[in-house]
Amino acid sequence: MNEGFDDWVAITRTISRYGRYADQRRSADMADLFTVDGRMLMFRPRAVEPAESPQGREQLIAAFDALAAFVATSHVLSPSDIEIEGDTARAHTYCMSHHIRETSEGRVRFTLADRYNDALVRVGQDWLFRERRKYTDWTETSLLRR
Repeated sequence: MNEGFDDWVAITRTISRYGRYADQRRSADMADLFTVDGRMLMFRPRAVEPAESPQGREQLIAAFDALAAFVATSHVLSPSDIEIEGDTARAHTYCMSHHIRETSEGRVRFTLADRYNDALVRVGQDWLFRERRKYTDWTETSLLRR
């Protein structure tokens, strides 16, 4: 395999593992996909400033633990547009995430249309997020049929 392709595969794997670990409630594993000082900026619809910006392992784990409020989630990712330059990379990925919550009225699905703009760095054989910007473009809440 050529080096560029191997890097592309490793970056794609980091991005897809983030979604899989989120759905499996593996907050510590999600945080391990970031550099030691890595941070995540989370923007609500139409926001100019991030609503949350956890940085470092402990803050990232605490932020990711918020997923425990849902009985199930499903992150569906688009193919990523990845640009690699030496030991740094930029990636842009669209995501539809579905979050299911039990309520007194039944199961409710909260859907987010997100896009991620990532800055990654090579650390050994791995590619890790140095900064992950999550922009939520819109949301929808609906009661699920039984």
